[in-house]
Amino acid sequence: MKFKLIIIIFISLTGCQSIQIFKEKPPVEEKKIENVFYENFSAKGVVKFYAKNKNVSSRFKFIKNKDDERIEFLDVFNNVIVTFQVDEKNIEILDGSKKLNSESLEKIVNRPYFKKIILNFSNILTGTTESAEVIKKYSNGLFEFIKNEKYSIYYKMYNKDHLPVNMKINFLNILFDLKIVNWTLIK
Repeated sequence: MKFKLIIIIFISLTGCQSIQIFKEKPPVEEKKIENVFYENFSAKGVVKFYAKNKNVSSRFKFIKNKDDERIEFLDVFNNVIVTFQVDEKNIEILDGSKKLNSESLEKIVNRPYFKKIILNFSNILTGTTESAEVIKKYSNGLFEFIKNEKYSIYYKMYNKDHLPVNMKINFLNILFDLKIVNWTLIK
């Protein structure tokens, strides 16, 4: 019995030595990545607003070409409810359901706080902000947090193409959760 116990201990000790579980592994260097900025893309996703104890969510598709930016709000079946044309200083309704009051909707969207977010939507998605006060990056080099005088953005997750997928935006104490379901690069 003693002999069997000695053999088992000897085998287990020599076996553990060959498996290399007690040896330190060299640290794996993480590959440094830069954020990707595209001039032509579309991003489809869901935005959730949290303001004054109310939660509102909507599906959207954002389309950006060199000279054209549009936001389409979608229903459950991906049909367009309303389309906003985004210029440098103005937001205009291009297409809307007949049930929508276009003039009232245009006034709401052009209020200063909504207007700033919609006019900067492309910058929020790609992380291109002018005059950033704070920029924090993950260890791999991608943006984690950006803050400027207008808003702050926390980038929670990226896809395999290094494009942001989950973001949290704080703008004048209104919180937005943004989830991009599909990025499409337009050539």
